Amino acid sequence: MGRIRGRTIAGVAALVATAAIGVAWLWLASRPPDPAALLARAQADFQAGRHEDARRALDLLATVRPPRPMDRMARAQVAQAQGRDDDAVAEAGAILDDPALGPLAHLLAGRVEIARHRLRPAEAHFLKAAEGLPGEPQPHEELAYIYNLQHRWADFDRVMLALSDRRALTFERLAHWGKSRHAAWNPREDCEVLAACVAADPDDRASRLVLAEGLYRMNDVRGAEEALAPLPADDIDAVALRASFAVERGDDEEAERLLRDVPPDAAAPAEVRARLALKRGDVEAAVAGFRLALTARPEDRGLLHGLGTALRLAGDPDAAAECFRAAELHDALFPLIARAATTEGTRDPTLPPRLSAACAAAGRLPEALAWARLALADDPLDREAQATAHRLERELGPR
Repeated sequence: MGRIRGRTIAGVAALVATAAIGVAWLWLASRPPDPAALLARAQADFQAGRHEDARRALDLLATVRPPRPMDRMARAQVAQAQGRDDDAVAEAGAILDDPALGPLAHLLAGRVEIARHRLRPAEAHFLKAAEGLPGEPQPHEELAYIYNLQHRWADFDRVMLALSDRRALTFERLAHWGKSRHAAWNPREDCEVLAACVAADPDDRASRLVLAEGLYRMNDVRGAEEALAPLPADDIDAVALRASFAVERGDDEEAERLLRDVPPDAAAPAEVRARLALKRGDVEAAVAGFRLALTARPEDRGLLHGLGTALRLAGDPDAAAECFRAAELHDALFPLIARAATTEGTRDPTLPPRLSAACAAAGRLPEALAWARLALADDPLDREAQATAHRLERELGPR
C-alpha cells in the first residue's frame, strides 16, 4: 500500500506540475506583445527589405497601443516602400508637427509627392524639412531636382550653394550644375516628366510654362499651345511665351497684339519686345528692352549679346564691346564644363580651380565658390584656393 500510495502522490505531483506549466504557457500566450519589441522587429524587417513582415509587425503593434510618432514614421516608411502612397502621406501627415520626427515626415511626404509628380506639395514639404534639418543636405537635394526641372534658376543656384555649404557636392554634381546652367537644353526627357506633373496637378503653373517651351522647341507647336491654354490672358509669363512663339514663326503682328496690354515695365516679355524693336529699327527701344530683361536674368548670355548688338546699332561701340566681352566669358565656360563631363576631366586636378576662375569671371559666384571649395578639398594646403574661397564667401555674404 505504501508503495502504491507513494506512486499515487508522485503522479499527482507530476499532474500538478504539468498543469502549472500549462497555466504559465497560457498566461504567457495571453500577455500582450511587448510594443518596444514589436517596433524593433518591424524596423529590423524594414531595414532588411522584408516589408510585408514589417507591415504585419506594425499592424500587430497597432492592436497593442495607440500609435505613437515613431510607430507612424515606421508605418509611413513601409507604406512608401510598398508603393502605398496615400497611406504613406497619411501616416507622415499625422506627425508633421512632431518636434523630433516632423522634419523627417516632411522629407518622406515630399518624396512620395515627387513619385506622384505633384511638385507643389513636394516643394512645400522639402522647405519645411530644410527648416527642421538645417545641417542636412537631403531637403536641398530634393529641392534642386524640382528647381532644375522647372528652370527656376535663381532658386536652383540657391539650393546648390546650400549643398556646397554642407559639403555635399561631388565633382559630378558640380559638373551637372554647370551643364544645367550653361549647356543647351534637350527638352525631350524633361517634357515627359513635366507632362506627368501637369497631368497630376493641372494648377502647377511653373511646370506648365516649361513644358510649353520644351514642346515648342521639339516643334510640337500644337502641344505647346495646349499646354499654355489653361493659363489666363493676363498671365505675363504665358503671354511672353505666346509672343515669343509668334515671333519665331514670323508673325510679328500677332506678337505685338499679345503684348499690347502688358505693362511696359514687365521683365518677362522684355526680350520679345526688344527683338521686335530691332526688327523695326527702333534701337533705343531695343536697348531699353534688353536692359529690362537683364534685370531678371543678369547672366543670360543671349540677352548680353542682344544688348551688345542693340548698343552697337545705337552708336555706342564701347558699351557694345563690354556686353560682347561679358557674353564671351560665358562662352568660355562651356568647353571647361564639357571637359568636366568626361572621364579625363574628373581626373584633372587643374579643372576645379580653372572652373572656379571662369565662373567668377562670368559672374557665376555661387558656382565659383563651390568649385573653389572642391579644389580646396582636393588640396587643403592650396593657399590660392583658400584665398579664392574666402574672397567669394565674403562677396556672397551670409546665407
